[in-house]
Amino acid sequence: MAGKFSAAVSDWVRKTEIEQTRIVHSALRRLIEEATRPQSEGGHMPVETGSLRNSVAVSFAPVTYNFITKKFRDPSDAVNNAIANVEIGETVYIGFRAPYAHKAEAEFGFARLAAQRWPFIVKEAAQSKR
Repeated sequence: MAGKFSAAVSDWVRKTEIEQTRIVHSALRRLIEEATRPQSEGGHMPVETGSLRNSVAVSFAPVTYNFITKKFRDPSDAVNNAIANVEIGETVYIGFRAPYAHKAEAEFGFARLAAQRWPFIVKEAAQSKR
């Protein structure tokens, strides 16, 4: 009898960890979508060439500026791969590599306004099943 209970608890723990991981991954993707949403679509990010938007990065260390690259390419694959490697309890950094990102952030607030919505983004991620 104790073996069945132990197995049930172990199964519940495994399923809970899988669900927590799904929620964190979904919330991180939603946070990035929120931060990079163009002003033309109701967001706060100014988009002229798309380079600032494309300079978004996800890392396990603080994101640094890149002064060499002039035009950033679509980071979707790199962002999704980084998020896929995130485990519960890890610290993740989301930032922008364009050297002018800090000036644009100071003026438009796309990152800080998205970060302020984090509790709501997590709630939305928890309620969705995507």
